[in-house]
Amino acid sequence: MAATKKGVSVRWLAVLLMVFSVFPVLAATPYQTQGIVLLQPDFVLQERVPSIDSLSGYIKAVQAAAEATMAREAPSPTSGFVVLAVRPGRRSMAWLDFQPALPDAVAARLTQAIQAVPPFEARDGVVVFALNATLWDAPSAHGFPNPSAWRKALEGRSEPMEIGDLVNEVWP
Repeated sequence: MAATKKGVSVRWLAVLLMVFSVFPVLAATPYQTQGIVLLQPDFVLQERVPSIDSLSGYIKAVQAAAEATMAREAPSPTSGFVVLAVRPGRRSMAWLDFQPALPDAVAARLTQAIQAVPPFEARDGVVVFALNATLWDAPSAHGFPNPSAWRKALEGRSEPMEIGDLVNEVWP
């Protein structure tokens, strides 16, 4: 009988180890960047971004802030864009463009966490780009980022607007 109890407990231990080793694979990822969308021409970015390392470091810090923030939230699968703008003087702004939209309180916490990340020092004007992101393993978004603040600023306009000018209009 002792051998049977020991055999059962060893089997349960093996089953528990298998379950716990598979669990992380089954858990949905709260935040994941699928790609980076450059919203300005290459020559503009070359003039305004001091180095690839500074841009890369900023993106990694934004991703870490987003991951930490979303890990504390209830799952709400969605995908879209985290749109970022960096100005000289190490000032930054973030807009979210997710479909379906995040609940307002969650969106506010995510935006606040991202904006708390110290940006790189942009030179001679605003730098604008977006992170194509998925929350809780939602299918990746397609298309072009278009946050609601940008849509409102463009209402009634018939002519296209340069992205830097648009950002300067919605973020005075």
